[in-house]
Amino acid sequence: MVLTRFRYLLAYLLPLLHSMPVTGQITKPSVEQLNNSGAGQLTFISADCSKAGALAEKDIANQIPFLILRSGEAPVVYATDKGFENKFGVIYREEGCVGPNVDCIRLYNVRIFSYLEQKFGRSWRKDIRKDVVGFKEWKKIRKR
Repeated sequence: MVLTRFRYLLAYLLPLLHSMPVTGQITKPSVEQLNNSGAGQLTFISADCSKAGALAEKDIANQIPFLILRSGEAPVVYATDKGFENKFGVIYREEGCVGPNVDCIRLYNVRIFSYLEQKFGRSWRKDIRKDVVGFKEWKKIRKR
């Protein structure tokens, strides 16, 4: 009887769990990639965001562009994140609730958005996480 209830619970809950977000970062860049990335250096330029675009350019040139998120204490990862990362060659980077200046993140991400637009047209827009810093604002400006 207990086994039957357990099977019923599994049959009922597994489909629900599959669609739920999980915590953690899916793609794990190497330590070298993280150390050399412009996204990793944003923390050190928080007072002056003028270098954010150049750091994004550096990451594009090194073929490790990031899209930076700030979702709070418990990072959220969706099942679709890995597919987006693989398809478009970018890595979601979660900065949590404390990280670089939001304006610096926005400037960095805007350059990555432009790169994605140039390389893939508009196709990436429907698959990107809507909570990527600066995406909503960038999209509104592009509509004008």
